[in-house]
Amino acid sequence: MSEDTDVKTTDISRYFDNAARTIFDDIVTPNQENYFNAESDSEDNISRFNPLLNCAAIDFFSEDSTLDESDRTSDHAMYSDLHRDTWIPSERTRKILRSIATSAVGTAFLERDNLTMPGLALQGDMPDLVKTAVAHFLSEDEKMQRSVLTASDVTQDERGLRKLIQTGCYRAAINLSGRLISIYAQGYGKINQPSKHTPHSLQLWYTRLSLLAKLKQNDLLEKESKPFGDLDKPDMYFTFYPELYGTRPGSMATFAFRLLLAEVSYYYDGFTGEGSDVKVTDIERNDATRLWTGRRSRVLISIVNCAAGMKNYTLAIDILEKLCKSHCWTTEQLRIFQSSIGRMHLFLGDISIAEALLNNKIIRSNSTTIRELVDRGLIAVAKNSFQEAFNYFQTASKMDPSNVMLLNNMSVCLLYTGQLKAAVHMYENAVARNPTKSLQEPILLNMCTSYELHTNHCKQTKLHLLRQLNRHKGDAIDIQCLKLGM
Repeated sequence: MSEDTDVKTTDISRYFDNAARTIFDDIVTPNQENYFNAESDSEDNISRFNPLLNCAAIDFFSEDSTLDESDRTSDHAMYSDLHRDTWIPSERTRKILRSIATSAVGTAFLERDNLTMPGLALQGDMPDLVKTAVAHFLSEDEKMQRSVLTASDVTQDERGLRKLIQTGCYRAAINLSGRLISIYAQGYGKINQPSKHTPHSLQLWYTRLSLLAKLKQNDLLEKESKPFGDLDKPDMYFTFYPELYGTRPGSMATFAFRLLLAEVSYYYDGFTGEGSDVKVTDIERNDATRLWTGRRSRVLISIVNCAAGMKNYTLAIDILEKLCKSHCWTTEQLRIFQSSIGRMHLFLGDISIAEALLNNKIIRSNSTTIRELVDRGLIAVAKNSFQEAFNYFQTASKMDPSNVMLLNNMSVCLLYTGQLKAAVHMYENAVARNPTKSLQEPILLNMCTSYELHTNHCKQTKLHLLRQLNRHKGDAIDIQCLKLGM
């Protein structure tokens, strides 16, 4: 996070993109109460199996790790400061920065409207909801079994923050980020109070806001992100601080931070180079072109994420088709795009078009991949052929037995074919084999809904799942998926 940190760890997205598959990548939370209603139309059926929805803020193509790696790696790892930090300020900001550059250090005075004044909107720490639920429903002895990290258990710096994120303790990471941000006089109650910014402080804010987005803390995300605006105030640029950075040009805010702030409105209601003459070599110019070409693709993929999340599949398809033509993608990457476009058509109910796209032989490999099997399974779902779909998902699962998304799809197929006990048994076996990976919110919601379909006396089985969460998971789980009614 700081400038001297290993370049491979400067981007918070690293912790999510390269992590083991979780709810963020693999499975979709049902959107309707009648989740197991087999009479629903094909579009609804598909949405329940789809492994891509509800992944905004995560790479739309996280199911595969074959998209351009330069787009997924921190800018720090590949490009020089000259290109990475370049950003064209507004004319108003440009004039202020010129004035500062031509004035004696410390003599420039700015009105408050020209300053970025963030602060924490949360007083105190976010609670560990799993621990709270265990104390409420179970016992003190069971609560003592919980051994997840808190903000106080790690070093009070970036290393500690990375440790919390890597262990899935996102709430604790948010708590620690608040402590570190407070060092910059940007703690609770400091919104609209002047303070100084550094690349390090902005990286802490980017990390915190990313985690808030992950946990869907939308109100808090909106309040804490709002003071940053579009990151164009003069104090977001190096030249605002000549005593620290001399004449260094560019913005202290990373491109990833800008992209995150652009997505913020998606999470809550109300959807609504500096240009200086610098001589660069051909190699530097090519590097800059590759950097911005990759960034353009990342922006478009981010828009696809938001469009899919809002069920604007027509917009998602349009952008995906343009993406296919706008970059020198590999054959495997084009296969991913084509598959994604086909799935978008499935969500729209255009089964014939989707089937034509997903069965296109032009860019297929000799061997059948997991993605292709999933595509065929989704087509079968759209045709209400749940046994056929189960067979496709089962074949894919044999190729990747640890894939939670496939086990979820197989279980839902069993439910649609009236095999409730078999579906529950499959869920329970998955949790028993690998509780750390399988105890995800959609899986837990499906299990608890299945228990309720089977009997009205299912509280004890739900409490058993709570015990599993207490012993195997961090603090990022939303325990409402257990449907315990606290």
